[in-house]
Amino acid sequence: FASLCTSFRESKYVLVMAAAAPQSVNFEEVSKAFTQHFYMTFDTNREGLASLYTDQSLMTYEGTQIMGQAAIMNKYRSLGFNQAKHNIKTQDAHPNPLQPNAVIVFVTGDLQIEGQEYPMKFAEVFHLVQTGASFIIANHIFRLNIG
Repeated sequence: FASLCTSFRESKYVLVMAAAAPQSVNFEEVSKAFTQHFYMTFDTNREGLASLYTDQSLMTYEGTQIMGQAAIMNKYRSLGFNQAKHNIKTQDAHPNPLQPNAVIVFVTGDLQIEGQEYPMKFAEVFHLVQTGASFIIANHIFRLNIG
């Protein structure tokens, strides 16, 4: 694995593997690059997340399943706040042994919403699947940790 380069192409985040066979995805590097991009984009330009989803992507948001890019983006638009700040506390990644070039990412942290005095704890899981030189979110689970 020679290098992992990140670039934006037509508002689509592309992870490019240089000099690597498809089976040699460095899941830790993919996870770190994805996590940084996802939360930066969520916090500054939520509409920019659309290119990470497909019509087959499935999100579970607080127990409610949402299927497809358009429905997921509509959910983001309906959240009731415009500004948010994620503070990532932990990030774990696994390769998917049954699906080459797929990565499972688990993230925990604090979510500060505009107008809220205290941040909320959250946990999130992403199943990333490589399509060509980029990764898409095939599955996404989000939960607030309220208790």
